[in-house]
Amino acid sequence: MDEPTNNLDMASAAQLAQALDSYQGALVVVSHDVPFLRTLGITRWLRMDRVTGLTETDPL
Repeated sequence: MDEPTNNLDMASAAQLAQALDSYQGALVVVSHDVPFLRTLGITRWLRMDRVTGLTETDPL
């Protein structure tokens, strides 16, 4: 998903997070919304940078 919380109000974003949290499969989520990502229980964080490319990182 690419920026899944864009254009959502807070209640809708919370409902989406709850639905995705109950999903048992893998998710690939691209987002700047760190609180949203934390509610999903993301276990691997990757950062894309023009200089260093793709690197694994700790959450903000």
